[in-house]
Formats: sequence, structure tokens, C-alpha cells
Amino acid sequence: MDGNGRWALKNNLKKKEGHKAGIKSCINLIKSINKLDIHVKELSFYVFSSENWKRSISEIKNLFNLIEEFYQEFEKTAQNYNLKIRHYGSRKKLNGRILKIIDNVTKKTKNNTSTCINLVFNYGGRDEIVNSIKKIKSCKINKNNITKNLYTSTSKDPDLIIRTGGELRLSNFMLWQSAYSELYFTKKLWPDFNITDLKRIIINFKKRKRNYGK
Repeated sequence: MDGNGRWALKNNLKKKEGHKAGIKSCINLIKSINKLDIHVKELSFYVFSSENWKRSISEIKNLFNLIEEFYQEFEKTAQNYNLKIRHYGSRKKLNGRILKIIDNVTKKTKNNTSTCINLVFNYGGRDEIVNSIKKIKSCKINKNNITKNLYTSTSKDPDLIIRTGGELRLSNFMLWQSAYSELYFTKKLWPDFNITDLKRIIINFKKRKRNYGK
């Protein structure tokens, strides 16, 4: 979900307002997910990269404050739309308040049966792979064992990865899982992204022929 900062700059606003608009865009999208012609089993949002800790302390603080501010609205949306919320990423460096928010919304929505919303938070693809290998105690390092120990072990590999903001790279996102994912890059900044954009991208995705390396 790239482009919050540039969106704020474009609209002569502080970067915090860009992150706020980005969170609202996320909530609006999951509210509209049932308007699609297909059922989306899982939708993952790259909320916070492990590399984002390199940003200024004030920006990180503002982002975490916004997460706390919008927590209740996010939980209410999940319950109203029968969405299951899951957290994928490391728990290291996260303070007690943020961990409580993550654990609460995960616990309260675990029995919901519609789309799974995966919040990819404090996540880095390379770190995930290294962490997975360290967990393999049998010393049998193979594809199946690595997959079983990833943060995303309860999910299937993504069919489609969308990046907003115009950059043409994965930026350490689901490196292992994206081996055969279809990629779509759009110049639209994340706060401007909506369900109509997602519909158009899915139409494009349906036209692609997937060979899975064959």
C-alpha cells in the first residue's frame, strides 16, 4: 500500500494525514469486498515493513498512534462484515499496546467465516525465510518444512500481488510465497485506490495464463 506520503505532499498535508487516509482506504476497501464478482478468500495488506523502523521516530509514532485510533473502527468493520483478521509478521520491537490490539482483534474475529484479512505488520520477507529455517529442528531443510514455518503458514500463496504508488518492485514482501504470483503495478497512490480499481485489476488477472513454471 504505497504512496501515503506522496499523497499527503500532493495535497499539501502532513505525512500523518497521508497515513490516516491510507488506513481509511484500507477500511473502505474491505467494506466493499463483497461487491466483487468473485469471492476473495484472503486479502493481505502490507501495513508495516521491518525496514520501516529506519524511518523517523516521529513518523513511526504517528503511524502507531493512528493504528490505536482506528482500532475500534477496524474491529467493528470486521465483525459487521464477518471478516477474520490475522497478523503475519514478527512480534519483536512491538510495544504492549500494539500487541494487545493485534491479539484482541485476532481473537474476537477468529470464528468469522468470510474473507480473511491478513495484516502483514512488522514483516520482512528475507527475515521470514531465515526465521523459518531456524525453526526447523529436524535439520531437514526442504520446501515443505520452510513453508510450514513461515509467518504465513496458515495461508496459501497469493495468486495476485498489487503494488500501488508506481514503484516496480516487491520491496521484501512475501519473497518465498510470490514465486508464481501474478504481479500488478499501478501508479495510483494508495489513499486513492478503491474497489473500482480492484475490480479492473481482477479483470486483467483473469485474462492471464498461469503456467506455474511448466
